[in-house]
Amino acid sequence: MKHVMSDAELRRAIREITDRADSARKRGDLAMADGLDRTVREYQDAMSHRL
Repeated sequence: MKHVMSDAELRRAIREITDRADSARKRGDLAMADGLDRTVREYQDAMSHRL
């Protein structure tokens, strides 16, 4: 059974992953930052479909 994140979990994950992407960019790890940014966009898209 697949876990469906609550709205609060999604918001928390978006914040945390955004912070990690920013940190990766500061370290020069652009590939990691791009991957994390994609995940954030997917989570934001999921949130937008809930509203």
